[in-house]
Order: sequence, then structure tokens, then C-alpha cells
Amino acid sequence: MKNVHALKRGFHWSPEDQDLGIYVNGVQVASYSEKAGRDYYVNNITGASTNDGRSWGSAFDQVSTAITASEAYRAEGGGAPTVTTNDYVRNRIFVQGTGTTYTYIAALPSYCDVYGVGADPRGDGTGIVVLGDAAGSYDGAAGSMRGTNIYNIQFVGASTKYAMDLAVAYRSVIENCTFGGNASSAACAIGLNVVSGSGLTVRNCANIAHAAFPVIGFCFASAGGNFNQCLVEDNMVYGSTTGMSNAGYLSNLTLFRNNVAYGGTTGISDTSANTGDGALAFYWKNFGSGATTGMTMTNSPERHCMDNYSVSNATSAVYYALGA
Repeated sequence: MKNVHALKRGFHWSPEDQDLGIYVNGVQVASYSEKAGRDYYVNNITGASTNDGRSWGSAFDQVSTAITASEAYRAEGGGAPTVTTNDYVRNRIFVQGTGTTYTYIAALPSYCDVYGVGADPRGDGTGIVVLGDAAGSYDGAAGSMRGTNIYNIQFVGASTKYAMDLAVAYRSVIENCTFGGNASSAACAIGLNVVSGSGLTVRNCANIAHAAFPVIGFCFASAGGNFNQCLVEDNMVYGSTTGMSNAGYLSNLTLFRNNVAYGGTTGISDTSANTGDGALAFYWKNFGSGATTGMTMTNSPERHCMDNYSVSNATSAVYYALGA
């Protein structure tokens, strides 16, 4: 509830919050919000942690500050007078691209859209929204997310860390984002790592190299997780050892299509131990290139792979053509 000086009692409309409040003796005692979700703005040059983040003029300084505010507001059911069970208010976070890297984040929002407002994230020029740790001591972003959509952001890590490490990614979208090592340190271990995914879309993303490419470009269902009903499409993936890896024991109704993946050893690798046809991912029209192996699938590739290209130093072939 807000306290508005000089407003004794009655109704007051806030155009910023899109909120109709009832006031008694200057104190808001009830709220009728027309728009449940809330927008937050972040600029690490002009913003401050003490701002409210509700406009560019009062922007937060870091993405983590906006995430904290978004999660707190969501837990209240979108500005209700008391905490409610409505956990699904959808907020938006807008992050300004500057010449300064944003601090790494150790927690991700849920039911939120996060937009990088800047240049395309492929490259190292001023104006890109870059999120990570310059010293290479932390993942660029780590945590779990549900119902979160992320657009146009570059994530960086280094050494044994990951550019983005998702313990859980459910019902979410990652689009037009890049993942790689930071500008001053060694390659990161993995660009994009998803331990457990469900309903996740990864679209039009890429690995980048400042000092060096990641050891593994994209790694899905690592550490025994599952990767069900996901879509991975139109990505450019590069790893010094493996380009793109899927090890999910369950990858029900998951589709990989139109991806280009290069690995110093293997381009595309699916090592699921499951032998059930319904539990395995499908691969269609991907290009896998590696010094040793272009593309490989451990179980039932003939029923899950169609019109992919597998290229290595020794061979070049269609990885299961239609009718093969």
C-alpha cells in the first residue's frame, strides 16, 4: 500500500501503475489494478539499486535487482492488498544494452519476459546486453525458471563455469541469445546447459568466442535429467569438443531441427540410454560436423533421424535419408 501526501481520502488513479486506489487519510487501503503484470527497466550506467525500476528514468542498475522486485510483486498476486495464491502474474524486464557487462545472476525469474534492448548479441561491440562474470568465477546465469521467456541477451562464463546453467527450464523460451566465454578469460566449460527441460524452446541462438569457444556448445539433460516436449531449432552451435549434446533418458516428443553444430570431436551427439521409441528425441534436417564424428545417436537413429547431414574428416553422408 502507498502513502500519498496531500491525498486525504477518495479514489486516485496512478497512470504509471495503472492502478485505481482507495485512500483514507493519505494511505491506500485498497487497490484495483487494470494491468496485473508490471514492467521493470534496467540500465547499469544510469540506474541505481535504490530506484523503483518502473521507468527508464528510475531504472534499476542490475538485472538481479529487477528479478528480486519481479518475484516479490508476483508473489503478491500483482499488487493485491495481501499475499494471495495467484503466483502467475506475468511481468516484463527490459535491459538496456550498454558498454558495460551486467553482473552475473544466481537466480532467475518465473512467469516473466526478459528483453535485451540493444544490438544483436552476436559479437563484442558496444550496445549488446552482456550478462556474466569478468573474473570467470561464476556462471553467467544460473538457476531454475518456469514460464520465462528470454530474448536478445549475451551470456558469458569462463574456465569451469557455464555461460548459462539451468537446473530446471519448464515451459519457457530462449530466443536470439548467445552463449560463450567472456572477453578476457579462457573458454567456458559449457555455453548453454539444461539439466532438466520440459516444454522449452531454444530458437535462433548461437555460441560465440571472445577468447575461445566453449568446450561443449549446448548440453541438454545433463546429469541424468530429462528433456521432454522441447523444441531446439535454427541454432548455430560450436564447441571445441562437442557441439550439441542430448543425454536425456526421456526426451518424449522433443524435436531438433535446422541446427548447425560443429564440435572439435563430435558435432551432434544423442547418448540416451533409453531403447523405447516414444522416449527418444527426433532429429530433422540438422547439419552435424566434427573432426571424428559429424552426428551420432546411440539408440534407434533409423526411426528418429531424417535428412540430417553428418560430416567428419573421414566421411560425409546423409544421416538416415527418407526411406533408408
